[in-house]
Amino acid sequence: MKRITVLNGSRRKNGNTVTFVKKILDNLSADEFRIEYIFPQDYTIMPCSGCGSCFDNIRCVNDDGLTILQNKILTSDLFIIASPVYLHYMTADLKLILDKCSWWTHTFRLCGKPSVILSTCDSNGHKTVLNALSDIITYMGGNVIATANASQIPPQLNNEKWLNSVATEIAKRIEKFAYLPPQSNSFLEKYFVSMREVMLTRSEFLKKRGMINGEVNYWERTGMVNFKSFAEYLSTI
Repeated sequence: MKRITVLNGSRRKNGNTVTFVKKILDNLSADEFRIEYIFPQDYTIMPCSGCGSCFDNIRCVNDDGLTILQNKILTSDLFIIASPVYLHYMTADLKLILDKCSWWTHTFRLCGKPSVILSTCDSNGHKTVLNALSDIITYMGGNVIATANASQIPPQLNNEKWLNSVATEIAKRIEKFAYLPPQSNSFLEKYFVSMREVMLTRSEFLKKRGMINGEVNYWERTGMVNFKSFAEYLSTI
């Protein structure tokens, strides 16, 4: 059975965003997919202090619910992240969670995990959340396979024909990619090459000074630093 983790930035468990997500996931077989929803209020997440410890130690200094939440994402076969549009951006709750996963953007922690980006809005902001979340998840190493926004104006959320069409298409992509090995893409390849050079340079600099760094250690420990492409690394895991 494939596991899907849904990180919903809204605190409304019966709001428009979760309704949109469920409309898509209702197309999946309950015998093949196990779905878990994550809402901000279900976890105690301390505000980011900006200490930078996560980059050095590959973990947050706060002993809160972040580690449990992260493990749910990392152990899933497919990741869905969704948010309503607040002030032309994602919710503060979701931004806080992502802020505290910042080190993932330098370590490709999502490892090619198929990811779906969703948002809902009232009358504007159709792309603002989708674009921001797509960039973040891609920098974290996720392979974005679908994005969609559902709005009130124009009335997409209440347009059954539109909803069914979008939900069916995204569900098909989920069914396909959930059973495939982790995938890379053109952007991930370019970013991987760039970050690998950064880590190699940083490693040489630190060793000369007898210093250590969590991100460099992670690249070396996982063996990523030995591969010239992200696709090649993914093929080994």
